[in-house]
Amino acid sequence: MSAVRPTGDWDGTAFAHEAFVFRTDQELIDRVVPFVLEGLSRGEPVLVVAGERVRTLLAEDLGPDVRRLATFAAAETWWQGGHRTLHAYDRDLRALQAVAPTWRLAAEPTWLARDDGREWSRFEAVANRCYASLPYYSLCLHDRQRLPESVLDAVARTHPLTWGGSGPVPEPAYEDPERFLRSVHPAWVRRPAGASVAAVTTPREARRVASAAAGDWWPARVGDVVPAVHELVVNALRVSAFAEVSSWTDGGTLVVEVADAGPGLPDETLGYVPPPASPDGARGMWLAWSLADDAAVDTHPAGTAVRLFFHR
Repeated sequence: MSAVRPTGDWDGTAFAHEAFVFRTDQELIDRVVPFVLEGLSRGEPVLVVAGERVRTLLAEDLGPDVRRLATFAAAETWWQGGHRTLHAYDRDLRALQAVAPTWRLAAEPTWLARDDGREWSRFEAVANRCYASLPYYSLCLHDRQRLPESVLDAVARTHPLTWGGSGPVPEPAYEDPERFLRSVHPAWVRRPAGASVAAVTTPREARRVASAAAGDWWPARVGDVVPAVHELVVNALRVSAFAEVSSWTDGGTLVVEVADAGPGLPDETLGYVPPPASPDGARGMWLAWSLADDAAVDTHPAGTAVRLFFHR
């Protein structure tokens, strides 16, 4: 039998993203403890963020080595909603990059067991693109006993690597991030005949239209709808002479669509990518997505339409 290689052929120069799905305590220990000890032996910062049960098991097995971890934190305290959680995570990663040539992370996203945490799968997908050049190994821990099959299916589709028994191997179900996002966004259906439609040529016009739409539906969401639409219209007017702002309600949801006649989006994942720290960095889609409850994109060389969904 071949020796266990906790990170396989990973050389520490780029991002590695593995999903480890476990059923028993022993399976968890047999995978994570060698991963941690290998990192410590190489002098890499090792971070562990997990639920209480997982932390207890690892602390018992690692013993004094727990004190050598760079981080040993409760996952329960990390969840702030998808965009806020990723923004904080991104900040920590950039800080690590400034001081460490490579590092490794074992993380259990416990919030995937909650209905309001399922969107995290979208950020896991996009991480494969926006963190591709960062020199760390992310071992994501998923408890088969706690997660429904639909979540485990998304786990497989968003992680390029899985555990093969003695080393990480390619995950056959892995999908390109854009393809995964299209499959989980709200279905793109024809705009209803009764939708309100306005052509705008300035962000100010767009704010007025959005304020009216939200105010007529649910005034409490005006503070989310107006800036979100503003950001999308600013983007649209960079590539098109005018933007079309449409709105309608679907049950307890306000749908606002911003469409343009530009050349299409170069990257459909931008709504899930943390904006750069520079003040002139592109952040419009990130801000719009973070203010809405959901979003969907229809883009092609003849134009782009973005729909934002706001729930009561």
